[in-house]
Amino acid sequence: MTRLQKMVLKPKEQLVTRLFLSPKLKQNLTVLSYSTHDLINAMKEMSASNPFVTLKEPKGEMQNLEWLRSPEGENLIDHLLLQVDLSDWHTWEKGAVKALIYHLDEDGYLRIDLAKIAEQTEFTLEKLLRAKSLLQSLDPCGIGAANLAECLALQAKQKDNFNPIALEILLNNQLEMLADPKKWPHSKFSVSELNDALASIQTLDPTPASDYVVDSNVQYLLPDLIYKITDGRITVENFQTQIPEMVFDEKSYRELKDQSNESKYFSEQKQRFLEMKSAIAERQKTIMRLGEYVGQFQHGFLTTMQKQELKPLGLKETAQALSLAPSTISRAIKDKYVQCQNKVFSLKILFPRKVTTDLSQARIEYDLQQIIKKEDVRAPLSDQQLVEIFAKHDVTLSRRVIAKYRKKLNIPNSYSRKAKVTD
Repeated sequence: MTRLQKMVLKPKEQLVTRLFLSPKLKQNLTVLSYSTHDLINAMKEMSASNPFVTLKEPKGEMQNLEWLRSPEGENLIDHLLLQVDLSDWHTWEKGAVKALIYHLDEDGYLRIDLAKIAEQTEFTLEKLLRAKSLLQSLDPCGIGAANLAECLALQAKQKDNFNPIALEILLNNQLEMLADPKKWPHSKFSVSELNDALASIQTLDPTPASDYVVDSNVQYLLPDLIYKITDGRITVENFQTQIPEMVFDEKSYRELKDQSNESKYFSEQKQRFLEMKSAIAERQKTIMRLGEYVGQFQHGFLTTMQKQELKPLGLKETAQALSLAPSTISRAIKDKYVQCQNKVFSLKILFPRKVTTDLSQARIEYDLQQIIKKEDVRAPLSDQQLVEIFAKHDVTLSRRVIAKYRKKLNIPNSYSRKAKVTD
């Protein structure tokens, strides 16, 4: 047989199974993945495009800013969220930026510590730092600054031919010096240069949110579920006070349909309404089932609010318990928040990754902190010794993993800890 004959292509039969989703199922999954904010926007879009659909405003005690819109100006949160939705950022970047937007104060500043936001959401501190940079690229310029100097510096960088001395003063956080002429003689700049710098800085806006409607008393991170603790027992409720009710005008629909020859158009409008309403009901049902299961599984954490009580929980085992697909669980926890003991946090927090067979990352970190707290400060434990201590309790970890968690907790290595005591 020649080499050419060996290379002759032969047909091969192969059975391929493809899963096609019906339009209704696709819509159900899409609506399930919506956050409360996105769901309300989708309902508004339907109301605007369907002449027979109206929305009844929610009657809950807490009202979303969506229902407190002022005719005097544009809402800052909506203005920022629209820019995020139109961006070409990664999905996680959009989610992280939105989380920061909800923590802005009435002047448009982000004064809260990012580490605290990291504790309340599924985003790491590193990702939130990236998100802050993206947030500060949005309009209005200066949004998301931690303080006045940073706010003004952001604006100064965007201006062409901005006074370089003024910019240097802002970047070096020397505003207090500039504001007190008595300190000018100690500056390396002349009085004339400082006057020019002050005039340039006064052209900047210290409150970038001043042209927008902001209400600091409004809660933007709306929980989808509320866990209530009574005598150690957990109950869960759907939080629907912020979701409007979609209403179909059946009377107008029948009258206009009878008078028109375009019956197909009218039927399509009603079908759109019915499918959307069904998808919302299915969304609420799925989230409620998920909340009940996770509430019982994470009973220890929800009753104590101590992260070390979190138990590892994966999407696959949750899906098996609820007879759903893992992808459905993933959509159900996406951009969802829960309230428990007066705290609102991401639902994803209740799904910690498994580090060992029975311990979560939070538990490993907690145990590591406790071990190091009790060590002999004159002979701090090395990473290898920490590995051996965990091994005695049947927890197998590598030195690399120990070092990773130690650095995350801002705990120096044994040499640095010993050197600190010696000093």
